Amino acid sequence: MTATPSKIGKYQIERELGRGASGVVYLARDTFRDNWVAIKQIHPHLLRDPTQASKYRRLLHNEAVLSGQINHPHIVSLIDVDERADPPYLVLEYVQGQSLEQHTTPDTLLPVSEVLDIAFKCCNALEYAHFHGLVHRDIKPANLLLRNDGEVKLTDFGAAVSQHGDVTQLVGLIGSPAYMSPEQIREEKLTHHSDMFSLGVVLYELLTGQRPFQGETDYATIYKIGADEPTPVRVLRPELPGAMDEVVRTALAKNATHRFATWSDFSNAIIGASTSISNVASQITEVQRFQALRQLDFFENFSDVAIWETLRLGRIRTLQNGTVLMKEGAVGQSFYLLLDGVVRVTKKNLALTKLRAGVSMGEMVYLQPGENRRSATVSAETEVTVLKIKSASLHQASAELQSCFDKAFIKMLVSRLIATNQQLSEWDVR
Repeated sequence: MTATPSKIGKYQIERELGRGASGVVYLARDTFRDNWVAIKQIHPHLLRDPTQASKYRRLLHNEAVLSGQINHPHIVSLIDVDERADPPYLVLEYVQGQSLEQHTTPDTLLPVSEVLDIAFKCCNALEYAHFHGLVHRDIKPANLLLRNDGEVKLTDFGAAVSQHGDVTQLVGLIGSPAYMSPEQIREEKLTHHSDMFSLGVVLYELLTGQRPFQGETDYATIYKIGADEPTPVRVLRPELPGAMDEVVRTALAKNATHRFATWSDFSNAIIGASTSISNVASQITEVQRFQALRQLDFFENFSDVAIWETLRLGRIRTLQNGTVLMKEGAVGQSFYLLLDGVVRVTKKNLALTKLRAGVSMGEMVYLQPGENRRSATVSAETEVTVLKIKSASLHQASAELQSCFDKAFIKMLVSRLIATNQQLSEWDVR
């Protein structure tokens, strides 16, 4: 084993994070940006043989090219690359946590609701990758990083295949045998359905603590993938939601056309299974929060990435009937999105209107930063669920998210103006 270097390029090495067959990952400090990064470097001994060197350099090149094309909250970001270094390396976003490998035995399993959250987010990330023409080809617990705050990040696109032909493809069996789809084993042309199968294997393992196909050798495992049907997950863990058998069975179908047609279908099936898990309101999963926002007209033109960013930006609260959200004349720094329930709007003690789910309230603190006094009082008519977002936070958010909110606010204000004009017209007729 080679000694840990003190420096790689401009990065100060802190310690080793982990190593595998192809390389080692270090925790390093970017002294220019003053933040932590992860450096993935090829093992020097793999570069001594020209054939091996060519393979591993192409893997690193592929990961650099393909990772550089995508930006998603559940995919590890590429920061830098030096292919000419000896040995070459990638600089990646540092994920403070551990891989899902730590939660694949019966005594280390995560709560079922958390597993379904993770699976949903993986579907979301892989749908995004598929939209960009990518098939990952190496979905496995080691390539899924779980942050300490519960967020999941997909990593290692070195084995990925681009359907757009952006990189030179590596031929042969690429990936980890236990997680390969039948068509990947047969070295057929792969689609997103192959990644679905691999994610199905991961889901099975996270739920039961064992793999659906496990032989004594890689060859035996490969045979089982092609020939055997796995034991239903509820046989191994009877307390699982009834829908889980069907979700996993569909993902692990031998025939790719019998799996979920789209990643959205897969994620919707996960949502269906998650709703059968009894949770108190304070334990509502991020999957359900995401779905609650996605169903509202306000978020009609938001990308999935923008909705995830919105969830991270704000705070969801459930308030009782009679709670005052905004007081006329008071200074406010936040606006609200009404996710569920009914609120009453009054001005000078006169009832103006009632608002229902899917509208914003107090958005003028964002649209007119200097005008932060509330023009009306808003109070809960029923129990309500709201998403509270600080105006300053949205001003610091991504340009894409700000644009989405600007358009949604304009659409909302125009709708209110039209409704007001119609009401005035009715009064004129009277």
